[in-house]
Amino acid sequence: MATVQTSNRQDNIDIMKEIFPVELGLEINKTLKDKSGLTPFFQRSGRRFFEYLFNYRFHKHFFNMMDPPKATVSLMRELVNTNHYFDNELFHILFKAFVYAEARFIQNYIPQNSHEERLTGHLISEYSSALGIVKKTFQQKSLELYNENLSLDFYYADLSSNKREKTTGADFGIMFHINLPDYPTEVRTAIFQAKKFKSNAVIDIAQCNTLKNYGEEGAYYCFYDMTTEGTSSPLVLHANQISLPSDKTQKTKSYSRDEFFANWDGGIPLSIFLVFNMLSGDNKKYYKTYSNIWQAKGYFDQKENRESNPSKLLIVSVGGLTGGGQDLRELSQLYNFPNFEE
Repeated sequence: MATVQTSNRQDNIDIMKEIFPVELGLEINKTLKDKSGLTPFFQRSGRRFFEYLFNYRFHKHFFNMMDPPKATVSLMRELVNTNHYFDNELFHILFKAFVYAEARFIQNYIPQNSHEERLTGHLISEYSSALGIVKKTFQQKSLELYNENLSLDFYYADLSSNKREKTTGADFGIMFHINLPDYPTEVRTAIFQAKKFKSNAVIDIAQCNTLKNYGEEGAYYCFYDMTTEGTSSPLVLHANQISLPSDKTQKTKSYSRDEFFANWDGGIPLSIFLVFNMLSGDNKKYYKTYSNIWQAKGYFDQKENRESNPSKLLIVSVGGLTGGGQDLRELSQLYNFPNFEE
């Protein structure tokens, strides 16, 4: 009997290795061991995330009868290692890819202390690389769930190559095209202003107003934690949550590190935001929504706000372009870049 149990356990391990490439687990485990990545958020705010999950997925009366988790880091481990808390198993695959990318970003690029635009380029590159790693896994799982070989398509457009230098506005944008058999076809977008911080983050008031006006409900700050130990994943804060001073002579506003963890909507890891706010559920206060990709592209290419347009854009089609009603064969066709000339 013990031999059979051991065999079954080994089979499960082999299946997980086949589903998720080994390198994902190794990099994520490093952040768990040194208490970086997702860990700082769950150590400070895991209780709030628990409330968020159950308020959204269960009746509030049922939630009130439950005890909160004793160890919120355990909840974090469950998020990484199981798909129990996800609307769709495919979203768990994407979540692990994003967490892996953030682990790579923290370990390889934060210590270099580059400026925000270069750090953003590294982060989006890591997201793209991670999506490439799980692309086959995504297709295999979609065949199991839907009996269809759905695609995971993605494209990183570096718009700074068009010399879009700016002093205000957004640093990067993210677009999700959702095209799954049991989900309405929809395109969701958000833009982000990147800021480095350590003990404090300084917000430029004029820049914040520009971001709010340009991005509306899809406007965010993304804070890069520059501490050398226990470095957090990039943290997202909705621009509309930033209360600006009434004194018009004041140019900046400073936020302490602890203020990022004051409520659920503030200071959440980007990987969690992308999956639980942008992909899961149907709460349009977190993003701008469009019926097709070309319309969504217009959100990032506002002619009247050229200085605010993001310099980098990550586009992800969850399910692929086929059958999604998009007048587009490949995501790379969205942008035309000039050829090199000597």
